[in-house]
Amino acid sequence: MPVAKLDGLDIYHERQGAGEPVLFVPASWWPSDPWKLQVVPALSQGWETVIMDCRGTGRSSQPEDGYTVSQFAEDCAALLAHLGISRCHGVGFAIGGQILQALAIRRPDLVATLTMAATGPGSRTLDRGPRDLSPDAHQEIREMGFEGYIRSHVDNDGMAFNPSFYHANRRAAAALSDALWSGQSTVEMFRRHERARLTWDSLAMAPEVKAPTLVLCGEDDKVERRGSTPVDTARKLAQAIPGAELALIPGVRHMTFWDGAGAVAALRDFLARHPIR
Repeated sequence: MPVAKLDGLDIYHERQGAGEPVLFVPASWWPSDPWKLQVVPALSQGWETVIMDCRGTGRSSQPEDGYTVSQFAEDCAALLAHLGISRCHGVGFAIGGQILQALAIRRPDLVATLTMAATGPGSRTLDRGPRDLSPDAHQEIREMGFEGYIRSHVDNDGMAFNPSFYHANRRAAAALSDALWSGQSTVEMFRRHERARLTWDSLAMAPEVKAPTLVLCGEDDKVERRGSTPVDTARKLAQAIPGAELALIPGVRHMTFWDGAGAVAALRDFLARHPIR
């Protein structure tokens, strides 16, 4: 099993393909397996893909502490060093975009390009007020059970998928649900990852990014999340990051890379136009 031992922490990872390396970082409490659906098969044809289970998810260690965006970024840097990768493209989904934003700011030598997909604002709302966690999560977990609650995030035609795509591709949505559930452990570990979202201010840090950046989001990713929507956050991030490109994929909701093929195509185009220097 490909596990990197990093200062007492085991980080599970997989590499596939050949070419310039691309590090994929998942959403909070997501394991790496969803990247194997559609994304890795497409990108590994022209690049070397690197996927990882962040601490507390999947097959990686579950330490008691370290659940912050900054620490996740340090884990990424340690993994890259372990793999002998001195420079890579970084692609993050949701909080994964925040993690790679932090890495790009603190270690610009490591991050040649940055892609932030459906990334939230972090610790503050779009109008710069404080954000908090969903007050309904505990109740919903009690009512639905932990597995039902986790699966409900992706197996739906409301927030997650465009209804027409969802109903025409039920197997694809079910496979994503299975991949997401496969990497879960406990409710407490889930909550630690949820709290990590509030440890980074994406919009405040955005001007410090120097790497070529793609801000990627579904054009229909408009569900309000305690003071923000992903598509409105994407527009603000693209304005705040110097020289950033904004790609809003028509007809796509929150499952950016899995709700049709448009986001993967946009990512391939961006990486092809920005080779590692």
